[in-house]
Amino acid sequence: MSQNLPTTTRVDADVLVIGGGLAGCNAAMGAAENGARVVVLDKGRIERSGDIAGGVDHFMAFLETGESWDTADAYLEYAGRIARGAIDLNITEAVFCRGLRDCIDRFARIGNPLTQPDTGKFYRTKSLGQPGPYFINFNGKRLKPLLGKEVRRLRCNVLDRTVTNGLLMDGAHVAGATAFHIRTGEFYAIKARAVVIATGNTNRLYQSQAGSTFNGWQCPSNTGDGQILAFGAGARLANTEYLRVTVVPKGFSSAGLNAFMGMGCYMINSLGEQFMNPYHPMGNNAPRYKLVEAVMNEIREGRGPVFIETRHLSEENMAHLKATLGYDKDTLPDFFEQKGIDIAKTPVEVMVSEFMQKGPSEFCGSGIKVDKECASSVPGLYAAGDCADQFSCVSMACTSGYAAGREAARHAGSTRMVSPSDAEIGRIKNEVYRPLMEKGEITYKEFEAVLQRIMSDHMAAQRTGIGMEAALKKLDALREFVPRLTAGDYHGLMRVSESKNIYAMSRIMTRTALYREESRFGLFHNRLDFPKTEEKWTGQVVIRKSGEDDLKLEFEPLYY
Repeated sequence: MSQNLPTTTRVDADVLVIGGGLAGCNAAMGAAENGARVVVLDKGRIERSGDIAGGVDHFMAFLETGESWDTADAYLEYAGRIARGAIDLNITEAVFCRGLRDCIDRFARIGNPLTQPDTGKFYRTKSLGQPGPYFINFNGKRLKPLLGKEVRRLRCNVLDRTVTNGLLMDGAHVAGATAFHIRTGEFYAIKARAVVIATGNTNRLYQSQAGSTFNGWQCPSNTGDGQILAFGAGARLANTEYLRVTVVPKGFSSAGLNAFMGMGCYMINSLGEQFMNPYHPMGNNAPRYKLVEAVMNEIREGRGPVFIETRHLSEENMAHLKATLGYDKDTLPDFFEQKGIDIAKTPVEVMVSEFMQKGPSEFCGSGIKVDKECASSVPGLYAAGDCADQFSCVSMACTSGYAAGREAARHAGSTRMVSPSDAEIGRIKNEVYRPLMEKGEITYKEFEAVLQRIMSDHMAAQRTGIGMEAALKKLDALREFVPRLTAGDYHGLMRVSESKNIYAMSRIMTRTALYREESRFGLFHNRLDFPKTEEKWTGQVVIRKSGEDDLKLEFEPLYY
């Protein structure tokens, strides 16, 4: 088989960044500005890739304005209260709080300031349970292109349209990675002194509420790739049992809930009633999981459909809302126009989005367990953004990305370059191209449809031990089909790679959810057989690989 495989290109780097989204671009900048030779791998082009490929309209921050809620201490108190049991505040303070001001300045330096162009001031909104308006509302439509431009200006070697499929190791130390080009099939073997993983969360695990698995609240190309790479290399993962879901316009999974609620909109049911107050003291400003829970309950109890009421906004606020809705997803205003919806005259019907595997709050993530240096448990391996257990959202993707790149550069400065064995590179290469060279009979679409049905039936918003054990049995039965996945071209080979990672993450998510015998964060981990939140479970379920095909789970408490 090997004589028919594409050629191998060898590349050297001090720091290899896997993932060119928001966290990845910031990681590349952090490494390059600290003297490292940087290589970046991304499935798309770094100018338009990741969760904010089309733009973004919000950035969470405290600004020390003198208000009691607008300080680092107040932010940490709130984050610890909202994300209790999943967030390590020492890491939040070290990475986010200390890196925040430099991050805001960095945005301005690359040409995308967070201030409003007409006033030069921050426009701040309050939503999703915040004690004050932490969200800075800004025009981030060109943030990714500007970040990409800066990464290239810093002379980083960017390998666009490449799929990373294996980490190279020197004993217990990471030594690089392998990847292939989606269009040409060219195979890359990249040697590196340190590696930063920044590949986002895990999507496409559940059936889509909108009818298309690629019509998602967040990037459908984020498929747990980095988490599985790290896990296979021996890294520990944490917070993997939690799902995330939001409220979206019916028929179109799109970001925008924060924008609506931040501008003072509210939800009503089919009787015209504002229904949030009985669900949470903060009403329509409640945390995301409460908004979702309320929408699902109103529909289930026969008071649907549910709408976001917008018609009471002032002309000025309505103009601002209409202008900013397209910052996050270009096609949302187009969707409203094609449906004949004028949000100044008509309430917006909403539903819940697809479920995904992601951290349980805006304050922490899910995936590779990291420390205050963004380092994993594998020497030389760092993580940032949504694929790490302590970082989430735009602001933390940026601060953790830069910090991870900086720390990886420091590590690289004191680490020798090694040459991974040709045998290991060849083994990975043969395995990567197998679905293309040895035709199987199962397409990624067929495989994912079955996987998504299993997860939607047993691992959604209402979980039980019996249901999750059934899910594990079905997932184990699905394993025999993994080697039978087939690809017709290199793009299809990428989809097969994604399907394998989605499958691996589904097993990890189900195992950790079964291990946690309580409910926490509302429907984000809702066990009908253990409905209460228990103090003894205030901490993380940590999972790592044990042997060739076993998983080891441990509970590590967090103290506040």
